[in-house]
Amino acid sequence: MSLLDVFDLPQIYTKPSPEALLETLAILTSAPPSWEPSDIKDTTECSARLGRRRITKSKAPQINPEGVSRYLTSIVSSDLRWIQDEEAKEEIWNQASFRLSERSGRTAMGALSRKFRIPSPEGHIELSIHEPALTGDDLGLKTWAASYLLAKRLPTFNLVQPGRKLQVLELGSGTGLVGLAMASLGADVVLTDLTSIHPNLVRNLRDNNEIVQERNGSVKSGVLDWTEPTSCQLFLNGDLKTDESYVNLDTKFPVILATDSLYSPEHPRWLVNTIETWLAQDNDAKVIVEFPLRDAYLPEIQNFREHMSKIGLLVLEEGHEVGYDDWGHCGVDEEEDDNALVRCWWSCWGRSLVAK
Repeated sequence: MSLLDVFDLPQIYTKPSPEALLETLAILTSAPPSWEPSDIKDTTECSARLGRRRITKSKAPQINPEGVSRYLTSIVSSDLRWIQDEEAKEEIWNQASFRLSERSGRTAMGALSRKFRIPSPEGHIELSIHEPALTGDDLGLKTWAASYLLAKRLPTFNLVQPGRKLQVLELGSGTGLVGLAMASLGADVVLTDLTSIHPNLVRNLRDNNEIVQERNGSVKSGVLDWTEPTSCQLFLNGDLKTDESYVNLDTKFPVILATDSLYSPEHPRWLVNTIETWLAQDNDAKVIVEFPLRDAYLPEIQNFREHMSKIGLLVLEEGHEVGYDDWGHCGVDEEEDDNALVRCWWSCWGRSLVAK
């Protein structure tokens, strides 16, 4: 498919209709590169009154990125005086501003919700994940490449067996993609993270609860700080701010999951201590992790390996795979940055090399 030039788009000086501008802005949506191309859809819809169609990105024309930012700026700076509908004007300015923010990196964007397609034995499932605007250093509010890769890999471990209800604990759940994917395979999953991450985690659990239940799984959420690994508050109704109904979790789990959670020298020790606290004593208990192989944090991964060995856990399976950290590019007017490509290490740990 040949690329359209920015000059092929409706130009402001021609006074295009609001429908034409909104259609163009939908086509210019910059989708995260960690999505599968066939999965990417523009989920922003205009009001029925404006008659804007939903755009499937895989079917939309491809635009040469050169000059797109200038084109968007021309829309934002225009008074659109030929358009009489004030609501339509506001929608056009908003969508043009969103397209600009998408081209300024993930940290410049506001909140967004997006869908991830995850394989399962019964076919693909679609999970809706909300990510608030990034503020401070709450990295758990963003879905990272390692989480998406592990979510897609989970069915290959054959953890859920007929007639057996599998109990799973996820540590550092973040936006909840991995834990929700596990629950959608039919497991009962407790997803945990810090207090600051928990409200968004609850939202994603509620948004996906129906599909989880349809697949005979269940999800609950709790607050677990690895610096105090023996204490986990499980919120029965999910809402940390208003729900006073919680219990102190005291169940150990035959399967523990964790992804992309080593980004300080203390984290390997804290994570492994937490794993040791909550992993069941069964000989076939497993820990499944996936971490990006970023140069700055390779010592943390080695440290994690050493600590896992000290508590008697061995690598049963391991491998490498490649994904993209979404919104890793600074702008579409530049060539794609190879730094967005992330090589990840996944591993399955157990107490015995013959563990099943």
